[in-house]
Parts: sequence; C-alpha cells; structure tokens
Amino acid sequence: MINPIYLLSLLLLGDPFPFVLILAIVASVVFALFVTGFIVTRFLINTNRRRKDSNSSNYSIISRYWRRQFASVSFDSINPSASANIDPALTHHDTNEMSRILKSSFSWPEATLLHQQKQQHDKEEFSSALSSSSLSNSSTMQHIYEQASLVFGLRWDETTGSLFVRVISAQNLFVHRHHRSPTLIDSYVRIELISTKNDTAQEPYQSMRTHIVKKDTHPVYDELFEFSNIRQINNSNQLSFLFTLLTYDTFTRDEILGEVIFSIILPDGIIHNALESNEIIFTQDITPRHRQLSSQQLGQMLISLCYQPIDSTITLIVLKASNLPRIGATRLINPYFKIYMFYKGQRIIKKRSTIQRSTQCPVYNECFTFHIPDNDLKNTHFDIIVLDYDHHMKHEPIGTFSIGNNTNETNQHWDDACHRQIAKQIAQWYQLKPFNTFNY
Repeated sequence: MINPIYLLSLLLLGDPFPFVLILAIVASVVFALFVTGFIVTRFLINTNRRRKDSNSSNYSIISRYWRRQFASVSFDSINPSASANIDPALTHHDTNEMSRILKSSFSWPEATLLHQQKQQHDKEEFSSALSSSSLSNSSTMQHIYEQASLVFGLRWDETTGSLFVRVISAQNLFVHRHHRSPTLIDSYVRIELISTKNDTAQEPYQSMRTHIVKKDTHPVYDELFEFSNIRQINNSNQLSFLFTLLTYDTFTRDEILGEVIFSIILPDGIIHNALESNEIIFTQDITPRHRQLSSQQLGQMLISLCYQPIDSTITLIVLKASNLPRIGATRLINPYFKIYMFYKGQRIIKKRSTIQRSTQCPVYNECFTFHIPDNDLKNTHFDIIVLDYDHHMKHEPIGTFSIGNNTNETNQHWDDACHRQIAKQIAQWYQLKPFNTFNY
C-alpha cells in the first residue's frame, strides 16, 4: 500500500513540473464551473422574468427586445379616474387595455395614441388661440373706430384778465395704416387762441403746446397754461380755442390726428353760459382731419393733354386749380401736386410741381412730358394728388383724381386727346376726390 505521505513528499521534493500542471488543471475546472453556474443562473432569472411579464409586455419586431411597463407611467391623465361606484375589475381591465394599446404602438411614434392625442391637443390649442386672436383683433379693430376725445378745463381770472387752460387727457388715440396693425403713438397737444371769424387767414393770437406722451392710446397730459391780456384783444367775445392733436416722430414730420374748436364766452354780467372763476371740465370729440376735408368741397383742377404717337410721348399740362379747401382755421393752404404714372399696374414715374403759397386758387402752368412704353395707352394711366405743404408738419393730401385707362373715371378726355390724328392740346376740369391713404 502506497503511503500518502510518501506521495506528498515525492510531489514536493521531486520534479516540480507535474505539480504545476495539476494546479492549472484544477484552476481551469473551477473557473469553468463558475462561468457555467453564472450563465445558468442568469438564464433562469430571465426566464422567470419573462414568465411574470408575459401578460403585460409586448415584443417589438423593430427593436427586437421585450418592453416592460414603466413604473412612472400614469394613465390618470389620459382616462378619467374611476368613480367609487364603478366595478374595480372593469376599471382594471380598461386600464390594461389602454396600457396594451400604448405599449404596442411605441414602435411607430407617428401612429401612437399619445402622438395622436398630442396632435389633437395642439390643434385644439391652435384653433383656440386663433379664435382668441381673431376676437382680440376684431375687438381692437372695433376699438379703433371709437370716437377719440379730449378732456380739458377752463377757468377765468377776472383780477388778472387771464384765461387758464388745463389740458387733462385724451382717449382712443390710434393710427391705422394700410397693411399694418394699429400702432401706439407719441402724441402732444397744441393750443391756439384764434378768432371765431375764419373768413380771413391770420396767425393765432397765442399758441402753446404740451409735453410729449410716448406710446399711449390714452395719454394724460395734465398741464396748465395761462393766456393773458384777453381783454385787450379786439372782439374778445369772438374767440375760440383750437386744440390740435399731433403725433411726434423723431425721423419724420409731425402728423395732425385731429382738431377740437371750442368757442369761449368771457363773462360780462349779461351773457349766460360764460366762463367762471371756478374751473369747468369739458369733454369734446376730436374731429379727424380726413373728416374735415370730406365735409367740404375739395376743388377742381384744369388739365390739358396732348398725345404724340410718333414720339410715343404724352404731354400733361396743369394750368390751375380753384376752390381748394382750407385746412385748419388759422391759415390758407400751400398747395402743390404730384403726378404718378402707372403702367400695367406698376408705378414707374413720379413728378411734382412747385409750391404756391397761401392760396385756394393756385395758378401753375407747368408742363410734364411722359414716355409711353410701346405706345401702349390701354395699360397707362396717371394719378394726380394735391397736397398741402407745411414746413413743420407732414404734408397732408387734399384730394386726388385719375386720368387714363384702367381707372374708374370717365375716359372721354383721354380718348379725345389720344385718338386724334393731329396732335392738339385739349383741356378739361377735373373734380378732386377724397384721398385714400390705404392706396399709397
């Protein structure tokens, strides 16, 4: 019988190579058993997990893996919460059904129920926003046409013979232009003491102005002005205050929004409704400038035409104008005109005249020659606009009229001038019509 101690001493004291080989074999077997056990354990765990989640999971062909229900997903925001009198089993069934639909559609986001509900929600939000925007726009547009008004106070001081004017505020000041939304404006008020008799043009007796209120449709000025020595003015009982509301712009000329003319009656012990020593507050509607022009005749212009087909030119002579309106109550207008040539609906040439000072019947006698492209008279017409020149304010249009084809005017003058065999000047009076700022 072999003694184990002998074998051990032989291994330890003998050749070391068999000992190392045995240790390597043993270590390899142990490592192989460990790896095999780890793989078997992971396989069993995954198998049990799949069995547990087989009722509430779905396999995606696209991503090729099983999805489990996320613990953070809540369907309370999608389905209404169940009431107390509803069968819990039915509620649980509905919830599982919704969970199944959601999870089965995760592979294609564009077809998912969540995506469809998000699209529907976005559409509803967009439609509601659009409707609210349209309502706000309609209310804004309705608000634009509300009558603007000016609030001011008057007080008479018998001791000093002065008249105190307090400009308080204005209401509903909007500027609405073509293809633009209503804009906020910088406004101020100019106060002028003028004569009630406006048959002759004269400078105001006294003139003052408020400060500028920026970006406000309901500006509050609250400024007090003193007009002194009223009794020394001839015909002191025939005076009026002219309140002019203007827009201020740093880069362009000031534009007149409207005016208020208020007649004043100084106390003399006889006339009733006169001013008192206590301040009286008044609210007056602001008359827009275009309404002032539309309420009176705009005048006429005498135009002469001569067409020369050989040179493909047409000569337009503006002889004079008559019965032009007054703008404001303190001065006559300084009229001049602009001529716009249109070809196929496009404005190609613009020319202007000289300025005639302080007159309602200016005489121009100015000649303008235009080249007609390809002698195409059918697609050619002219617009003439008469304006009032002001060194400080924006030039205001008085009236306009059209000559030529593609207009709403009668073409008899145009036809007579352009279809004669002999070139000859033919003159005709044209009535000015209200100017539409939306077209320019």
